[in-house]
Amino acid sequence: MRTLDFWKSRLTAVPSTIECPEMRLLSGHDHEPPVFLGSGHIDITSLTTIDFTMFATPSDGSDAFRRLVRSRENPYEVFDQFRLVATDFDGTEWAGGWTRPEFKGIPKFGWPLTGKLSSLMTQATGPSVSQDSGVELVFQPKLRLPMDKRMTATFSVDGEEIERRHSAGRNIVQVLNSEIKFFYTPSDDSLWVTAKTSDKLPHPYAENWIGEPLRVLLGQLVFPRLVARNFGNGKAHISLRPSPPRLINSGIAALFQGEPVLDGKQFWELYASLLTLIAEARDGQGQPGFEAHKITRFYEELIQATQGSRWVFCMTLASTAEAIARMLMSPDEQRSDFAEKDIQGLKDNVSAWKGDEKLRVRVMGDISRAGQRSIGKYLKDLVQRNVLEDRHERSWSAVRNAVMHGNLVSPWATEEEDKRLLSLADLVHSLTRDLIRKGIR
Repeated sequence: MRTLDFWKSRLTAVPSTIECPEMRLLSGHDHEPPVFLGSGHIDITSLTTIDFTMFATPSDGSDAFRRLVRSRENPYEVFDQFRLVATDFDGTEWAGGWTRPEFKGIPKFGWPLTGKLSSLMTQATGPSVSQDSGVELVFQPKLRLPMDKRMTATFSVDGEEIERRHSAGRNIVQVLNSEIKFFYTPSDDSLWVTAKTSDKLPHPYAENWIGEPLRVLLGQLVFPRLVARNFGNGKAHISLRPSPPRLINSGIAALFQGEPVLDGKQFWELYASLLTLIAEARDGQGQPGFEAHKITRFYEELIQATQGSRWVFCMTLASTAEAIARMLMSPDEQRSDFAEKDIQGLKDNVSAWKGDEKLRVRVMGDISRAGQRSIGKYLKDLVQRNVLEDRHERSWSAVRNAVMHGNLVSPWATEEEDKRLLSLADLVHSLTRDLIRKGIR
């Protein structure tokens, strides 16, 4: 049984409206009564946008107006914002999260308010809820992934078969003591993913972790549109989330540069390795991460940079390569090639120098940096170990200092610069693969 079978058609149709006879706008403090009460509707206007309109009555007009002003003036202070809770005609209660409402037009009477929601959430119970503890994700629009099982559709007239069509069907990945199923259905343009929780793939992290490797591998901002967190006790948490549009010309950012459909084995091996890397990472307090892993965030920046200028993309590639290289460097590899006594002797000589103080401080800073191995030197070491190719290091050295110090690259494609961009992108991917291979968290 899949929990989202009941919710999918209701929530993913675009455009669609949820009529709500009861809506409440609450303050950021749980103990306070509603600031506004009324009725209205929630509009799912696109894959990325959810709006609401409320015909509100304030509990206290003067206080409500002051709160609206404070919300606008302090957009980064979360407790100055509002929380929307709405009940539809079926009795389902929806939580709309934090929002900043505005007056809709110039009101002649009443308080017509409108605002944007980042997500919709509700609790589900009953026979339509899966009895297994796990997650269900629906990605829209559909992703083109390799599947080892085919789906066959047969068309017939009066019992006579006239056509048979084959398409991608299902793939199962065994990882983190769980079985993750990726599959398509014949009735919609979606990718479904289901997984049971385990000691290594627990709530609430699983629903976020499962999608992260897809962003890295595909070079797309891939997020699930619809999520069910099944608790295994007849209850589930359902959420509708933004689904960014597919970007054009972002393939250069993808870690997987082959054709997924033609090289499925390698694709899923990389997926499992990335997911393991993400799930086993821990912060300074030894806790797993609910937010995206650092590697995922680097690739999200790369993906977005592909939509900007060539100069921006060049800077992002060079910076990402440097950041991943620093993650790879062991404490021994971070040490300088210069002897500590020589560095200290040079510091002592400069400290005793009686010239311009500002110049002395600047030189002392340069000497201190000599105490650590440079990224350029480390990349050359990786070339010597056959982790990287010589073209990777040359491209990084040629581009990094130039673009970081304000030298523009050509706004149009040239053969030389295209080769450097491709080498830089391949450098990032090679460093990422080395990071995965070493299992560095």
